[in-house]
Amino acid sequence: METSTCRNAFDRRYFDDPAYPPGLKGGDEVRGYGYYPDYFPVVQAQLAALAEVTGGGTLLDAGCGKGALAEYARQELGLHTIAADASAYALQQARRRSGGECTAAADVTALPFCSQAFDLVWCNGVLQYLPGEAALPALRELARVTGKAAFVSNIAALHRHGEWGRHDDLTRLYLTPGQWESLARRAGLRALALPFEGESAILLLAGVTPLSGLRFVERALELMRRLGALDRDPPLLARFIKKCRSAQA
Repeated sequence: METSTCRNAFDRRYFDDPAYPPGLKGGDEVRGYGYYPDYFPVVQAQLAALAEVTGGGTLLDAGCGKGALAEYARQELGLHTIAADASAYALQQARRRSGGECTAAADVTALPFCSQAFDLVWCNGVLQYLPGEAALPALRELARVTGKAAFVSNIAALHRHGEWGRHDDLTRLYLTPGQWESLARRAGLRALALPFEGESAILLLAGVTPLSGLRFVERALELMRRLGALDRDPPLLARFIKKCRSAQA
């Protein structure tokens, strides 16, 4: 069997087969791969808050999967959005969505876009699959193409010893937000570890300050509450607020 055929079969299983490790894909999704009933409101709130706080009007969804978030960004937030992924199968699905003609094949370690081509960059659940050193050029690329901020989120380190980690042999990087921040700083980037629960997220600061990062988190949490996706403040929120204010002083 040709390599491309094997790759396409893998992609299809990865995105659509509910039995494929870690067994979290398929029928319980509401918006295509990666967006489940309890999770998509979190992502909605985060992206809406980032666009509002930064005033961003253009977005790159780097690692768009089947295009769910890119479609939401276009239809609900009015963002001019380019979706990008390395998977031919994912791109085929993403191009069927509203605005899907604005979808490009791209490797996150070598993005085919000009520097500061987008106000905002979104990269959710992508870098966790890279070898450690490959994450460095990926982070540099995400920072290079944004003029304001890049949101980078990956599987939380705590999942390494849970159901995900027991069944998944694809994830290579189980890092805490602080470790992702340190990795970004190794790449020569300004980064801010974020206090959201259930994910390891950082904000790459291109044209915004740590206080903008603080406003983003506070607004995202407010929107999560409105959408019924949050019932308590994250345990690390107070420490995060203090860190942002100290950095700005």
